[in-house]
Amino acid sequence: MTPRRDHAEGHERLRLPRWVRWWVYLVGSACALSGSAWLLLHHFGQREGEFGVEPSPLEHPSLVVHGVCGLVLVWVIGLVWFPHVRRGWHRRRHRLVGGTMAALMLWLAASAAGLYYLGDETLRGWTSVGHWTLGLLAVAWLPLHIWHGRRAIRRAQRDP
Repeated sequence: MTPRRDHAEGHERLRLPRWVRWWVYLVGSACALSGSAWLLLHHFGQREGEFGVEPSPLEHPSLVVHGVCGLVLVWVIGLVWFPHVRRGWHRRRHRLVGGTMAALMLWLAASAAGLYYLGDETLRGWTSVGHWTLGLLAVAWLPLHIWHGRRAIRRAQRDP
């Protein structure tokens, strides 16, 4: 087997099974949409009530859905960790794109726990801004990560 062909097969082994990709896309999308809904409702969905400014009645349900989706996403990341993240890291290729994706997911999980447990409102406020900012970045980064991996597979298969 030629080194280039072996390289192409190495990329194929990093490709996730269809059912795992389905979970990543489904749960990731649900988490992104519910988080975006909360963000929009929290900042732009307030209304003037009888006793002053009131939050949107959909703000809390969107946050609950986001929290549940986030917990499921942690499970999905566990599915992906060994066959994709760990193997990809040990191959020493595409570390910037993959490492950034992994770091974003780790930050989002850690900051979510912080948002749930932090008592200091100032620290909680900064954690919140960091969580939604990097959450939006992760939404943009995942398609880049996928594109980069698919491009590497195509190149490896094309150049024997």
